[in-house]
Amino acid sequence: MAKLRKFYDLDNAAKIFPVVANESRSYMFRVSVIFKQPIKLDILQDALNRTTKRFKHMNVRIRKGLFWYYFEENLKTPIIKQEDGMINQFLVFRENNDFLFRTLYFKERLSVEFFHALTDGKGALEFINSLAYEYLTLDGKTIDPEGLVIRADAAATYQEVEDEFQKLYHDRKLPKVKEEKAHRVEGTFYANNYNAVINAYVSLTKIKSVAKGYGVTINELMIGMIILALKKSGKLKSYKNLARIFIPVNMRQYYPSVTLRNFASYVRINYDLNLDEMNLEHILNYVKDEMKKQLNLDDMVNMIITNVRYEQNKLLRMTPLSIKIIAMRSVYGKIGNKLNTFDTSNLGLVKLPKDMTKHISHYSFMIVPNDYTPKAMSFVSFGDTMTISFISKIIERDFEIEFFELLKQLDVVSQIEANGWEV
Repeated sequence: MAKLRKFYDLDNAAKIFPVVANESRSYMFRVSVIFKQPIKLDILQDALNRTTKRFKHMNVRIRKGLFWYYFEENLKTPIIKQEDGMINQFLVFRENNDFLFRTLYFKERLSVEFFHALTDGKGALEFINSLAYEYLTLDGKTIDPEGLVIRADAAATYQEVEDEFQKLYHDRKLPKVKEEKAHRVEGTFYANNYNAVINAYVSLTKIKSVAKGYGVTINELMIGMIILALKKSGKLKSYKNLARIFIPVNMRQYYPSVTLRNFASYVRINYDLNLDEMNLEHILNYVKDEMKKQLNLDDMVNMIITNVRYEQNKLLRMTPLSIKIIAMRSVYGKIGNKLNTFDTSNLGLVKLPKDMTKHISHYSFMIVPNDYTPKAMSFVSFGDTMTISFISKIIERDFEIEFFELLKQLDVVSQIEANGWEV
């Protein structure tokens, strides 16, 4: 008799991703942990098997239902591949034993690339931290988890797989918000949907000091530098559309949730690139004021509820998935990422048990751009190392050059590495 599989609904944020993902917008993101010793593949495979079974919402494949996609327990074994220099490429599930995450290794580096329908940055970090912990303990290291990592033998809870978006839903009338198309960074696209990466390693202590000197947060400092680098690298005499920076916001900081699925909203910072202002302090003051306005809990929740409302619509709920797919792709094709100029995301400071910390060098975090928003930047910190990752679908490096020049002006020393497909 065939085993009866468990199944899960996709959370509200996840429902769009299987419909619109393709080779040019993969909706994958990568978290990497870099050990101090080369990875032992056989031990890593054992650790991956154990960890995947523990994280129920990761141990799934995606299936087409009559009305929506759904997750179903995956009875296969997750596979590990050696890196080939391709970052966050579109994931063909059947070539990955039907899993929705891709596990890669190269020398000391362990990377997991996640399809965004599975989880957000917080959930992904919990998974790879647990995987790293299992790997190290199976390799003979004695580690007190200190309640900071999820052990593979720890009991799972229902709360870890809750769809928190549904809990926020209400049927009160919401204001309609119309957003105009954003400025687009132009350039020469790489072939085969290649994502070029430059990692810059900087001192977290130094970045904190710089941000404090300007009276802003690290996030605000990075956003201000992105805006100024966009201005300095821009080639147009005038700009028809505003530059719009997209920033995801972890909603767990506002609600007591332990869900490992998607639970984020977002804010957008608009800036008129026609302004003559080239002073970083002035731009940072602008960003600080805008972030204060944008980080309004009611507004962020309303954006979530607007999305849930579409899902709750009785007519839409009863519409067959095949028709939903056509309609959603059509709408997304007309609007989609055209509302953004640049995506950025901060995974924050990774906290690990002290017995585990001594075996790890640093982390990296890479989001993925798309054809309309061809450049992105993400960052994560561990110990005193902050890793800033620049991801680009286009060959031109004007933006990155200007950003590094700003770092230099701020007296921030950076070590650079890249994945090397340059022309």
